[in-house]
Amino acid sequence: ILGHAGSLDWFRSRIQERFEVKVRGRIGPEDKDDKGMRILNRTVEWTSQGIRYEADQRHAEIIMRELGLGKSSSSLSAPAVRTEVEDEESMVYLEGAEATKYRALVARGIYLSQDRSDIAYAVKELSRGMSKPTEDHMDALKRLRRYLLGRPREVKVYGYQKGVKNIEVWTDTDFAGCKKTRKSTSGGVVMMGSHSIKTWSSTQAVVALSSGEAEFKGIVKGVIEGLFLKNFTAWLGHRMSVRKLSDSAAALGMAKRLGCGKRVKHFEIPFFFIQHLVKDGIITLGKIGTNMN
Repeated sequence: ILGHAGSLDWFRSRIQERFEVKVRGRIGPEDKDDKGMRILNRTVEWTSQGIRYEADQRHAEIIMRELGLGKSSSSLSAPAVRTEVEDEESMVYLEGAEATKYRALVARGIYLSQDRSDIAYAVKELSRGMSKPTEDHMDALKRLRRYLLGRPREVKVYGYQKGVKNIEVWTDTDFAGCKKTRKSTSGGVVMMGSHSIKTWSSTQAVVALSSGEAEFKGIVKGVIEGLFLKNFTAWLGHRMSVRKLSDSAAALGMAKRLGCGKRVKHFEIPFFFIQHLVKDGIITLGKIGTNMN
């Protein structure tokens, strides 16, 4: 609950009249306010420089402990790598307790990845093996474990900044990155000034027929996320504009032109959705260099 002191006092007294509730504290900038607390085991601190937000590090600790990671183990700089497609006949499936352990630890990774964008892709790929985990899936989970050894904690710092008028959405997409299904992965981040508000890594539902089409699907996903935040901030009383950034000239060209053209007639509805928003000035599109992206 966010509000002035008097309103917060009123809310607390009224809700306690009807429900049994725990009041864990009141965090804020005033001298009498708490300067830190745990919310769903996430640590939030209010400092003179801004707000510090830390994910629940217990999940990383449990993943490392359950997989038998010792202090002598070496860490890795990347949480995931692409592997060759397994031959169906040579797959060794996990059974019983091992399969249960895999699913339980990946579930912890899913929860942790909500606050840690650095492991989002790795956890997304691990999640694809939840129904029938194999030994290769377990090896990939152990790789994530070794990555977390070197980076067991992550703290986001939301420093004070002057009024921000633009929501910037950055996206990037591989093409047919999954060697088994040939589906692409879309990644993105929503920024307000220097603050990262939301990130994602998701497998596209449909196989893209070209790299430009894959990138365009990533743009659609990014625009939807940007519009959600635009509407949410409007509800809070702030008028924001959305600027969508991409390094794909082909995808930006698809978004800016009128109609879908002959080559991508099968992709009609998303084209007109984005083109309508661009034409009406609801979103603006920008080209960004690949290295910067």
